[in-house]
Amino acid sequence: MDTDYDKVRLLCSLIGLRDPKVPLQRISIYNDTVLHMAAHSKRKDLVLDLLNMIPEDRNHQLSDIKNTEGNTLLHEVATSNDMKDAAVELLKRNPDLTIVSNNSGEKPIFCAAHCGQTEMFELLAKEMKLEERNPEESKAHLQRNDGTTVLHVSIATECFELPLFIVKNYPYLIEQRDQSSMTALQHLACNPTAFRRREIQTRQGFIGLLNKSKIEVQGVIGELFSDIYETFFGDNQSNDRYKSLLELVKLLVEKDTSWGTNINSQAMSLGEINKDPEIEKYSSKLSWEKKERQNSQESSTNKDKKSNESALFLATMSNIQEIVKEVLYSQPQTLKHTNKEGMNILHVAILYRHIDIFDMVIKHEVLSKRLSSATDDEGNSVLHMVSRKRKSQASEKMQSPALQLRDELLLFEKIKQWEDYVVGLIGSQNADICQPPTFIKVLEINTKKVKSASKNLVTNPLNNHNKTAEELFAAANEQLHQDAKEWLMRTTENCTILSVFIATVAFAAVYTVPGGPNQDTGIPILRSKPFFLVFILADVISLALALSSVGIFLSILTSSFPLQDFKIYLFKKLILGIICLVLSVSMMAVAFGTTIVLMMSHNQENVFWSVVAFLPVPIFFLSYSPLRSAVLRPCRKWFKSIFVKFFAIVVILILLFQLFLFLIGYLVFKGFCWTVEKACSFKRHLCWNICGISSLPESDTGFSEPSASPLDQV
Repeated sequence: MDTDYDKVRLLCSLIGLRDPKVPLQRISIYNDTVLHMAAHSKRKDLVLDLLNMIPEDRNHQLSDIKNTEGNTLLHEVATSNDMKDAAVELLKRNPDLTIVSNNSGEKPIFCAAHCGQTEMFELLAKEMKLEERNPEESKAHLQRNDGTTVLHVSIATECFELPLFIVKNYPYLIEQRDQSSMTALQHLACNPTAFRRREIQTRQGFIGLLNKSKIEVQGVIGELFSDIYETFFGDNQSNDRYKSLLELVKLLVEKDTSWGTNINSQAMSLGEINKDPEIEKYSSKLSWEKKERQNSQESSTNKDKKSNESALFLATMSNIQEIVKEVLYSQPQTLKHTNKEGMNILHVAILYRHIDIFDMVIKHEVLSKRLSSATDDEGNSVLHMVSRKRKSQASEKMQSPALQLRDELLLFEKIKQWEDYVVGLIGSQNADICQPPTFIKVLEINTKKVKSASKNLVTNPLNNHNKTAEELFAAANEQLHQDAKEWLMRTTENCTILSVFIATVAFAAVYTVPGGPNQDTGIPILRSKPFFLVFILADVISLALALSSVGIFLSILTSSFPLQDFKIYLFKKLILGIICLVLSVSMMAVAFGTTIVLMMSHNQENVFWSVVAFLPVPIFFLSYSPLRSAVLRPCRKWFKSIFVKFFAIVVILILLFQLFLFLIGYLVFKGFCWTVEKACSFKRHLCWNICGISSLPESDTGFSEPSASPLDQV
């Protein structure tokens, strides 16, 4: 129909002369009329031409003409902003089209919201005079039979200008819930793709992952660089969309009350932590392993469970920092609440491995002190939650078992350091309050008691299953530890075989030097060539690096592979061994290149062979960009420190040189003044002698005994 637009219009015009009902003829199995198909194809001119063929006495029939889904012509036209002229023409012919519902109870304005058509929505809202109606009457036109409102469906389109317009003009829709009992903010908190801005992402390869020594988050420099990139190279439309999204989040958070009706309110005071353990244990007899299996199962019914979670927890699960930050600012009281399992926001952030949100919350010391003492219904602290992880979260990154175990160990260490910091913070504050005025010995005793009490107050080392966080972590990652050990041994064995092979080739290359030795003396024939020395050095370095990598890999293979060594120690050894291995291969390529150059030195095409011979070296090194970064990063740090020291020395030398020049200039000036003064005095004395005066009073001449020169004084 798109390609035969003119033919369709001509055919309808010819038939319409005899039968004006042609535009309303049904032509599909879904009972779509010609006008339905034209509107569905977004052919505005064709729709207007077909409407002009309909007599005015048949305009009242337009509200009765529906397809199988119950959509009128205005339902189809409302799906595109380009059809505004057609919508205006339809409303002129039959204004009642705006209040006609389809089989789902959707009015045309709902279709405009479902497709994210802001201009069409504003046009229909103006025609329906929704702003002049009371909220209850307007609400009936802005939602369908299952309770879903235009705000819910407009958020799903991710065209956030329309939901922002709806929130500003119809704020009573913010608290409305759809068929899943979820508010608009809850739906937005389940859509992390809507918050993903265009980012400059760099590939982090194998060596980059191995070289990781701590849990990293995007720093200030990275955010600044990202903002600069967005300003100069980003899409303006994308920036406007993101600004509208942030404004929408702010308005939704201010008026959202899902946290007050959906989650269990629990007091987070410090006094409630020290309860009877028998009372704290709930009656469920599920073991820890069975609980883990339940948490690992992500089924299609999760959406129904999400209605029981507040927008804060949903945003934490989806790693939407914008919503969490706005909630922390607008409704900080929501942080006191927990979900149905007794978890607070820190528990959920660690469970889903969203470290950025965890860091955002613990930046506030007051929140840290209040949330660190909380445990869930099973008595698990935040440190215990490191041992628990959703199955879907574990499969997001296809990492090797050793890298996964390393990340878990680094996270455990991070949470442990934070808890120790909070313990010390509370202990120091309580010690200051309880400090007695005299008696140092009493002060020391009270301080120890306060610190011990605060440590028990902040975190209980045992959960309801009588397991510490360390024991739980070791038990939960036992299989991962075994897999990591096997992976590391397999990788090391392969690297060891390659290193031995390279060392063998490098050792044999010494006895087969280019050009061969002199048969009489045994001295290489090409030893006088400059590239021969390069060949010897490259071969020796390749052999030394290969043997060094073999020793490093053997030290890894003979290790007992304790759990804590997977955090940094084993990976540092593996990185060092791989660096030596790759550099050994590079030096072997250099030796190969020098051999080609030495053998082809008599040829006129020496330059060509030189380029071809050394071409594998940069290709090999540049193709392994993660290794290049791992090698050059320490070099950059070393050169940076050397440059800083060198720059400081240069500045000091320049200052000393300027001081020396100033001193020389000062002495020259003083010497010049002294010379001029003595010359004037000598001239006066000479004049008096010529005039016959043998002596001159000192007061008249100002001439006295010669004093020492400035240089002598200095």
